[in-house]
This record gives sequence, structure tokens and C-alpha cells, in this order.
Amino acid sequence: MRSEIRRLVDATNVIDHTYLVKGRSMAVKPNIVVLMYALANDETLSQSKLHNNWLLPLSTINTIVTECRNAGYITLEPIPGKRRECYLRFTARGREFAELILSEIHAAEEEAMRATVERFSPEFIEALEYYAEKFRQALKQKGCPDENE
Repeated sequence: MRSEIRRLVDATNVIDHTYLVKGRSMAVKPNIVVLMYALANDETLSQSKLHNNWLLPLSTINTIVTECRNAGYITLEPIPGKRRECYLRFTARGREFAELILSEIHAAEEEAMRATVERFSPEFIEALEYYAEKFRQALKQKGCPDENE
């Protein structure tokens, strides 16, 4: 069992590292790649959601949001009913920047997904989601807090 878990952790580390290397190859800070990726996939992205879902420290988020805002890539839009929280929104310039960064990443993801699903079936995604949820639940039962609740 430990060897299978180690292989899974190693594979996820390879995936994470591949995103990092791609960002570096384009002279883009890794956390800005994360912000562009998250924002391209979530119309309701806020700084707290970025923190909870993407595991970035709040100080890092403040830094990259400020950098991207100053560069004209994003704006902050107040969330109705929330005093201090804002949605992060692309500007036209930011959307172009994100497309430049993400187009090759998305193409590579799709190519890898097609090959994986063809070889192992679409259920591998369901199995990974199941594993992730069971792992989260098992740690929660052992007293680990769940920040997404």
C-alpha cells in the first residue's frame, strides 16, 4: 500500500513541477501562473477562495494580486454583502496575458487527458476524486481541521 501511495504523491509532484517549469520558461512567477489559471476557471474567485482552494499563503496572494492589479491584468470587484472581500476579475489585457500563458498548458493538459482516458478509462478521474475525499475525511477524523468548511 505504501508504494502505491508514494507513486501517487510522486506523480502529483511531477504535475505540480511541470506547471512551475512552464511558468519559469515564460518568465512568469509560479504564483502568478496559479492566479491566472484559477481566475480563468472561476468567475467567483476571491482572495479567500484562492487561499482555501489553491493553498497559497495570504501574504503571497496579496503580493500577486497587487502586482497583477498594477500591471493592469485584474481588477477587484466588491462582493455584495461582504465588507472586505472582492472578486478578482480579468481586464481585457489580463485575459490576453492569461491566454498567452495558459494556451500551451491547456493544450498539453488536454493531450495528456485524452491519452490517459484512452488507456485507463474516464473512471480514473472519479477514482482520484474518491481517493482525495476519503483522504480528507480520514484526516478530519484524526483531528485535522477542514478549512473548506
